[in-house]
Amino acid sequence: MNEDEAKLNMRLYALELLVANVFAMLCTLDPLPDDFLARIQKQMIKAAQKQGFPGFDPAESDFLSAELEAALSRLLGMAGSQIHAGRGTGA
Repeated sequence: MNEDEAKLNMRLYALELLVANVFAMLCTLDPLPDDFLARIQKQMIKAAQKQGFPGFDPAESDFLSAELEAALSRLLGMAGSQIHAGRGTGA
């Protein structure tokens, strides 16, 4: 990885951390943040599994949907970890 790629990766990771932390803060506004996060995660994953990508053949579109699902799962997992860290309950 060259320097420009490393900088780009860190910028992307910083955005992911920011999104996960902001989402975690929003979840904690709910009286049951774990339940709220689980509901949102279920809805988002279901939508990702159905997401189509025009201009790509069906196999490529399925691959992109799976990548989207994996990325969402990772970000929502990061948010869940932040919720637990904020409450001092661990991940």
